[in-house]
Amino acid sequence: MKVPHWRIVLPLLVFIQILFSHTSAQTVNPKAKLLYEQSQQYILERKFDQAVSALEKAIEREPNYPEAHFRLGNVYELKSQVEATENYADLSRQHYEKAIELKPGNPSFMSAYSILGDYYLRKADYTKAKDYYQKFLDLKPPKQFQVTMAMQQIANCNFAAEAMQHPLAYKANAMTKELNKFALQYFPVLTADQQTVFFTARKGLDARSDENIYVAYRKGNEWTEPTPLSDRINTVENEGTCTISADGRTLVFTNCDGRQSFGSCDLYVSYKIGNEWTEPLNLGNKVNSPFWESQPSLSADGRTLYFTSDRRGGYGKRDIWVSKLGDDGLWGVASNLGTNINTPDDDLSPFIHVNAKTLFFSSKGHIGMGGFDLFSSELEGGKWSFAKNLGYPINNQDDQVSLFVSADGKKGYFAHEERQGRKYISSQLYEFDFPEEIAVKHKSNYLKGIVYDAKTKKSLEAKIELFNLNDGALEAVMKSDRKEGSYLTVLTEGASYGLYVDKEGYLFKSLYFDYSGTKNNEPVVLDIYLQPIEKGAKDILNNLFFETGKWELEGKSKTELDKLMALMKNTKGLRIEISGHTDDVGKDSDNLELSLKRAKSVYDYLINAGVEKNRLTYVGYGETQFAVPNNSEKNRQLNRRIEFKVL
Repeated sequence: MKVPHWRIVLPLLVFIQILFSHTSAQTVNPKAKLLYEQSQQYILERKFDQAVSALEKAIEREPNYPEAHFRLGNVYELKSQVEATENYADLSRQHYEKAIELKPGNPSFMSAYSILGDYYLRKADYTKAKDYYQKFLDLKPPKQFQVTMAMQQIANCNFAAEAMQHPLAYKANAMTKELNKFALQYFPVLTADQQTVFFTARKGLDARSDENIYVAYRKGNEWTEPTPLSDRINTVENEGTCTISADGRTLVFTNCDGRQSFGSCDLYVSYKIGNEWTEPLNLGNKVNSPFWESQPSLSADGRTLYFTSDRRGGYGKRDIWVSKLGDDGLWGVASNLGTNINTPDDDLSPFIHVNAKTLFFSSKGHIGMGGFDLFSSELEGGKWSFAKNLGYPINNQDDQVSLFVSADGKKGYFAHEERQGRKYISSQLYEFDFPEEIAVKHKSNYLKGIVYDAKTKKSLEAKIELFNLNDGALEAVMKSDRKEGSYLTVLTEGASYGLYVDKEGYLFKSLYFDYSGTKNNEPVVLDIYLQPIEKGAKDILNNLFFETGKWELEGKSKTELDKLMALMKNTKGLRIEISGHTDDVGKDSDNLELSLKRAKSVYDYLINAGVEKNRLTYVGYGETQFAVPNNSEKNRQLNRRIEFKVL
């Protein structure tokens, strides 16, 4: 059963106090009244079944006994909370409705109206729910929070009724039986290439059943049998609710009480090197606190972490927070995402899309279908936009608590839960085609491959940086795998990118990717070969830009020039030749002059930046040294280039 977002389970003595505050002034059957009074003692002794029996007998003798109906509704409501059985909620509803039918508008029965509103909201009968909330308000509840919350429930009813008139094209399907083999599985996350899935699972329905993280791999259109992630990560304690970087090599997960921690549940990190995971480390007291931290979500490069916490300093119960990894390798002080995201109620399960601009999360506090709904927000000018409900039927009267969206924005993944009352009887992994109406604004795709030594063909660990050439901003930093040399990064629509691969003792590699359009570019698989720094070694400067027929460097060339400057600074004694090249269009003499002037523009920049003249030379080769045949516009573009060579 879904607990309404503004209801709380009252302490038993307070609940009983409310039960006993309603006494009948009417003349009733003496035996019925005695049974009614006996129920009070049963409740005090927590003998709820005897209380139910006494009240039912009282009603048999006096069918129109409103106080007995109201108290029986209370007891069934209490039993539904304690024993988590939906049948009790329905019995509670019947007796509350009878009580207010017998005494409509009676302030003593005020709480029945709010409880009935909650009941019909859970059943998606928004017309009835709204009517009961309004009648509750008409009785002028004494507490302001009651007024505020009832008004929000009315707003939820209005929103839900409208949303159901405009359903999204949505159909969810269970993932393969191999993945859904456990009693419960939930919180699925995937690598950017959608070839690996991680999720949390329990083998039994009992809350005491061990919770572990599992991994499976895509083989064609199927998934392999899921296996426990690693003995270093999974223990006899509970580990779960994890997140993974785009390349699948940085894992942050939740552990409660089983490791050295700052509070009840903390976040831990482990790194994959080759096929092995490192010993998990606590993320430290700038992320974790004496309170509850869970539900992490990593940015694509693993350097920004969103998570849920009920720590002090937030705006409600559980809020969404963010921390960034510094250049010193330490996580910074977590900050709250603010009121466009967080509310006075629960806001949780953040998921940051690999584009680093779209945040999905679950909330009870924003207007929705009732209970937990899924929302999205866009990062605009450094601030998060106000939360937007994803709509119906992705959201409905049940709780929707988590979502993962693929890099290309085409697929959504979640866990579909089934309950009896509040007890889980099933939780399975589902996927669906993401509706175009609510698609992410900036779709992404991945670039992956292996970094090699160009001479020995051995794989290398190298630093990889991704720059947005539009503004020169560094968008991602990572390393290729220490053992395998593999790398994966994400490219997002709306920008042109410079990718730089660096390793001490090698010439840096620069690559250019134009994602400035809005089309969904395809994934790229590209192995990268680094040239050892030795005489004759050369490479192309792919991120230098000139207007057609001109030699003045455009502003977005600065990132490349600074990289070349850093290479000269960090490699003592290095001498290089900068050479300009053109295609075969135009006069030979004009091409020779243009290539020379473009090479000199790069030379002048470095000299003005402080490089000694005796370490640099420049030359123009025109069209005499083409890299590929000049038989297409694509090839001609490749021949229009600036190279640098070790002297």
